[in-house]
Amino acid sequence: MSDLKNQKIIIATGGTGGHIFPARVLAEELSGRGCKVKIFANKNYKNYTFVNDDFGHNIISSSQIGKSFIFSFIAGIKISFGILQAFFQMLFFRPTFVIAFGGYATFPTLCAATILRKNIILHEQNAHLGKINRIFAKFAKKIFLTYRNTDGLEKIFNKKSFTVGNLVRKDIAKLSKVKYYLPSDKKFAKNDKNMGYNLLLKSDFNLQKRKVDSFFNILIIGGSGGAKIFSDIMPKAIFNLRSEIKQNILISQQCRIDLLDSTLKQYKLFKINTVIGSFFGDMEKKIKNAHLIISRAGSSTISESTIAKKPLILIPLVNSSDNHQLKNAKEIIKKGSAIMIEEKDFTINKISNLITKLIDNTDMLIEMSEKSHKSAAKNVADKMIKRIFENQ
Repeated sequence: MSDLKNQKIIIATGGTGGHIFPARVLAEELSGRGCKVKIFANKNYKNYTFVNDDFGHNIISSSQIGKSFIFSFIAGIKISFGILQAFFQMLFFRPTFVIAFGGYATFPTLCAATILRKNIILHEQNAHLGKINRIFAKFAKKIFLTYRNTDGLEKIFNKKSFTVGNLVRKDIAKLSKVKYYLPSDKKFAKNDKNMGYNLLLKSDFNLQKRKVDSFFNILIIGGSGGAKIFSDIMPKAIFNLRSEIKQNILISQQCRIDLLDSTLKQYKLFKINTVIGSFFGDMEKKIKNAHLIISRAGSSTISESTIAKKPLILIPLVNSSDNHQLKNAKEIIKKGSAIMIEEKDFTINKISNLITKLIDNTDMLIEMSEKSHKSAAKNVADKMIKRIFENQ
């Protein structure tokens, strides 16, 4: 491996947190090892940046292709401008490698990299190779996969493909060393009249007379944009639980901004202990405290939950591109760390009964936690960097 201080790297990402978080993890690792790193992303990138980076980022124009002629025409202009942006910035920066994390936002950067014959590296987070990664797979020097049995990857690319897993944010990766526990004071079999309820719109809260770890904590995550179906179903499903469970449960739910008030009103009406937000800045704490996570089946959520040894209930997004969320879920349930409910079967009674079953049979939760730990990919950044710079 060559001296990394002499290496200049462009990392292309954008779109959603599922692409951005892994890209930032690699950028931080490479920057920490002396590389000069720049992130090329679309404007969504700024929504996920909360600290000053040791590396710079450039906003590259991009767009999804619309269904109508006018939207496609406008998208074409934005993409063309993005290719020109990336081309000239790449000429000036002169990167050794361009590493892309999929999604439409990486298309202009990858076009410019192909024209300039730069070394292209791809990382696929999902169990189905995304459209942009499929287009540029033949130009890539190496392709990193999260799942060994990734669909959509042509066999001719097997020799340059490596299964390494997905990159996880450092503060969450540290949770791999934290033991999975269940509430120490088990109160599910008795009625606690002092319980009361507390509902907040923000993530900082203080429940009187009760510590967070004395509850059975359920974390509900709807992906980067929240999930309306969770706001429709979950408050009623929790209310449907028997009283001794309901009184000793704490819900932390991420939901869309436009659904915050209506979701909050439901939990308040049902007197459920709840913390609600459109985005949790303290996600590491939320995952650490969780005894069960209910989520869509995005790869980043799965990777972060399994590294933290958390049992999962997955409800894959039914219209995800290439049905990749269903494929992600199927990969993880093979390993025994998750239970899947397809969206068509996701009903109040179904999820309520499943939560009750898991709480009444805590051995199932402990077994799922153990299998999560075994299935979680570890040291992903180290594996990628070693492969990227071998023979350099």
